[in-house]
Amino acid sequence: MRGGILSSILAVSMLLWPASLPAAQAGRAADWPNVTPVASYSIQVQLDPGRKTLSGHETITYLNTTTAEIPDLVFHLYLNAFKDLNSLFFQESGPSHRGYSWDPEHAGWIEVTGLRLSDGRPLTLSPLADGTLARAPLPEPVPAGGMIELKVDFRAQLPRVFARTGYAGDFFMVGQWFPKLGVWQTGGWNAYPFHANSEFFADFGTYDVEITLPADFLTGATGLPVSTLPHGDGTKTVSYHAEAVIDFGWTASPQFVEASRSVDGIEVLYLYLPEHASSAPRILDAAETALVSFGAWYGPYPYPRLTVVDVPEDGAGAGGMEYPTLVTAGVLDPTGAGLMKGQFDRFLESVAIHEIGHQWWYAMAAFNEAEEPWLDEGFTDYSAVRLMHEAYGPNDILQGGNVKMSYFDVRRAEYLALPQTPMYGKAWEFGGMGSYGVAAYSKPVMALTTLERTLGEDTMLALMSTFFRRYQFSHPTTEDFRAVAREVSGQDLDWFFDGLVYGDGILNYSTAAVDEHSVTVTRQGELIIPTEVLVSFEDGTSRLQPWNGEDQQHTFAFPQDSAVTSAQIDPDQKIAVDLQWGDNGLSRRMDAWSWSALVTRLLYQIQNLILWMGGL
Repeated sequence: MRGGILSSILAVSMLLWPASLPAAQAGRAADWPNVTPVASYSIQVQLDPGRKTLSGHETITYLNTTTAEIPDLVFHLYLNAFKDLNSLFFQESGPSHRGYSWDPEHAGWIEVTGLRLSDGRPLTLSPLADGTLARAPLPEPVPAGGMIELKVDFRAQLPRVFARTGYAGDFFMVGQWFPKLGVWQTGGWNAYPFHANSEFFADFGTYDVEITLPADFLTGATGLPVSTLPHGDGTKTVSYHAEAVIDFGWTASPQFVEASRSVDGIEVLYLYLPEHASSAPRILDAAETALVSFGAWYGPYPYPRLTVVDVPEDGAGAGGMEYPTLVTAGVLDPTGAGLMKGQFDRFLESVAIHEIGHQWWYAMAAFNEAEEPWLDEGFTDYSAVRLMHEAYGPNDILQGGNVKMSYFDVRRAEYLALPQTPMYGKAWEFGGMGSYGVAAYSKPVMALTTLERTLGEDTMLALMSTFFRRYQFSHPTTEDFRAVAREVSGQDLDWFFDGLVYGDGILNYSTAAVDEHSVTVTRQGELIIPTEVLVSFEDGTSRLQPWNGEDQQHTFAFPQDSAVTSAQIDPDQKIAVDLQWGDNGLSRRMDAWSWSALVTRLLYQIQNLILWMGGL
């Protein structure tokens, strides 16, 4: 990976695309994945930067690929979640989201002002739930294998940046901004109101989007630019094209500066704000690392461009989000207190790598994030933790001063706070953000890391790549992953799926006693994961003793061997879900190592006592 500092300050003029591009550069001429489009959108939208509004028209072409007739249509109207505090989103989260507050004076909403079939027949749209869904009956159903074309007029008010969409001054991050169909599956529409913890699920399709906005704004979007048409009145229309994608997001600002790099034929475009010029080489390096590594691990990135977007400090709520071929990065200092601007801080890289990882799991595998968030967020975060360690070493997030921290350490600490949270479940079933975060992010990282260390790196990579390549562009489920895991590993792996994914099992292994010719080990919790015990003897030899973990207590006898000096369960710390590594080892002789283990156990018992007494 290239990691050098730029020899001079980046100074790239804002790009103004010519009125027409050579065919080789145009978005339509690019090599796109060969995927049957189900829901395709042709959208013309105009941004009013003063009023922070959108006015648009879209033509939706929908192909019924199922064997059932479709009698109606259900649309997502996501921006209505930010209309007022009566929305389901705010009822669940309160007027804040991931640390950022909603501004009631600058709310957001979307309104469909016209809906008709391509032959001109009008359709009646009725709101559902809190207005983030709406339903339109059809005069006749769409037959199996049939197609329907719709004409939709809409207008929208963007909120001040909140929950990853909106504006901050003249910066715009436009996400979940247009009327969008749900996913028709056997028996009905898979479309939920916009919950506070849920994200998005949609069909693959082709997008042609024309954005009219001030001529001095630079844009970035899903897909590739096709053309720019100046209007001579201070505005222009920028056209984008994308195929085999499940959504379309875009950004615009007159402040953007552009930096780019080619990575294995993929154009990496970074749009950054002038005050964040120092982030450009870091983001481009991280993007290159992610594209190369994830491509090698799982399968190649098949799109011609990846766009990464910088966000301003007063619009930090737009950071850390993924759309097909476009992601937003984090801010240089998420603490707001100047604590993480040192050269050794890798928080910026960790956000970029995580969001780029979503291109494989959110954008191409296209899991149902509402129903099974652990798949998308969990697979993505496991990938990010793995890559951060490989690229930046053991203290991969923070290495400066006296504070050293890895991405893995952060996720393990979060997991240990709520280890009995099952990973499987709908996004809104986990209650608060804490349990959702453990279920969707932290516990999957620990569980998948344990699976990798138990099966071995080669088998795990074979499992993940087989799963991705087989189910790319097809909305796989947990049970699809289970079937591939069983096939590739040759094991049932019930401890992983029944114990960790669907269940609330926990596990703590500990060495209870080390005698001259025996070692006693114990298991606390319902979860059982086969492991090993490293036994060392006075004559300098050692033995790696397999232990299936099925008995809550087991004694290994060594009557013919030299005297036992120490024992260590899981010496390579393969079992990342073990609640306490500090009690895994014990020695017959008092030394710093065994004293540390003893203190750890004492603290563990004190913590249990405090919890039993009701907490502090």
